[in-house]
Amino acid sequence: MHKDQSGTWRAEVDLPDGQHSYKFRLKSLSPFMEGRVVEVTDPQARRIDPQNSEASVIVLRDGQDRTTAPDYPWQHDQVPLPQDDELVIYELHVGEFAWEGDKPGTFEGLVRRLDYLRDLGVNAVELMPVQAFPGERSWGYLPRHFFALEPGYGTPEDFKRLVDECHARGMRVILDMVFNHSDTEAPLNHIDFYYWYRDAREGEPSYGPKFDYERIDDTLGVRPAFRFGLEVAAFWVEEYHVDGYRLDATAVLNNFEFVQAVRDLCKEKAGGKPFYIVAEQLPENPAIATPTGPADGAWHQAFELQVVPALCEVGEPAAALEALQPRNHGYISPARVVNYLESHDEHTLMRVLAEAGITGDKAFRKNKLGATLLFTAVGNPMIHQGQEFGGHRPRDLEIRPLQWELLEHDYGLHLKEHYAFLARLRRETAALRSEDLEPLHLDAQAGVIAYRRGGGGEVVVVANLRDADQTLTLPFPEGAWRELSFGYDLEVSSAQLSEDFPASSAKIYIRRS
Repeated sequence: MHKDQSGTWRAEVDLPDGQHSYKFRLKSLSPFMEGRVVEVTDPQARRIDPQNSEASVIVLRDGQDRTTAPDYPWQHDQVPLPQDDELVIYELHVGEFAWEGDKPGTFEGLVRRLDYLRDLGVNAVELMPVQAFPGERSWGYLPRHFFALEPGYGTPEDFKRLVDECHARGMRVILDMVFNHSDTEAPLNHIDFYYWYRDAREGEPSYGPKFDYERIDDTLGVRPAFRFGLEVAAFWVEEYHVDGYRLDATAVLNNFEFVQAVRDLCKEKAGGKPFYIVAEQLPENPAIATPTGPADGAWHQAFELQVVPALCEVGEPAAALEALQPRNHGYISPARVVNYLESHDEHTLMRVLAEAGITGDKAFRKNKLGATLLFTAVGNPMIHQGQEFGGHRPRDLEIRPLQWELLEHDYGLHLKEHYAFLARLRRETAALRSEDLEPLHLDAQAGVIAYRRGGGGEVVVVANLRDADQTLTLPFPEGAWRELSFGYDLEVSSAQLSEDFPASSAKIYIRRS
């Protein structure tokens, strides 16, 4: 191999058509390798062969590189997709969500479940990391090969078909991307640790070696890790036509300049189509998500931390009401944050409720109430896989199927239909996609909150957080209204509403013209 002026080592070899495997043999400069000669996978390998020591793979046909199915016939690239403040996000793990028989799911299996997500009202699928990871089953947060798909999920053509089929249904594809660290066996770690990585900071989570986005190669005048990260970011947009990234642990990454560069580059590569950069910045810092960057939005962890305790009746109703408006927590563009009741990082809502002694029908009511708050708050709602039918699996690193059998019972099916109703309501009601939320009523003792959505106050929500039926009188805008959760019309005069509110329930009122 020879090194060109950009610092890239290259070799040209005449190869026949077919699949070819290769590795690089070199003397490691990593201190823990003690200068040993090592064989490493190409750090930019677009496919790997797990049956051949994770060798890099290149596929040739008619003398052309077909490694990532570059001739895939995209069918739905021109379908209009929702904007960044219109998203209903569904977070899923390919292996768990698309599980079939006794085996983890694949991209092909996920395609067969897309109609379920469409009918649920989802318009953005957030995939937990799909880049190649060590072992056969993983959540994917220890990436080893940044340009290669996990072989167990399928081929590049399979993934392109998945993205294409999502677009056919008006659904965006958001990839969960890990830019702050790699797996310890990643090729760059074996080539030259201090060229690509930095030492861990005191108190920092270990995970794997952390990329050094500040280091400069004075000879080439580049920041190696910075450039590598941008190459990764551009690749998945250009090659696979994805529509957004969820950036994992940006507080650990700790480099707003890099996040901004990823945002700017991806929007350029997306060619005018919407591209959403949402940061997992924990602890929260609203400066990560502003109209000019570095990210478009952020995970709003305070929503989960304040609303879920209120559902369990151990938190303050005032805190729950506050969390419904991300502007209260410093977000300048509140409609682009992501609210959630559970994610891959938390125990399921049903499990948290059970730990608080709330089970059975009561837990069902609390989940349904939480969903109403989630979909009527300011910001993009995110559902974690199985939440919509009351999934209560243990949350650990074991890969296991979703509890689809819960949909065979009335309570699971009814809960799922409630989520679908809320998603449809949000899609059809501009007030619920706005940045405006006005608190109307707070009774901490009774556990009641009420708020108005939209600048014109077209929607009012009243929530009874206590698990007891209550008859309430509260301030309310005058006029003709339609209540949507139970389905009836009413007239409000004297600026007061007197109604019965069932235990752990919310009513949604929309103004009649």
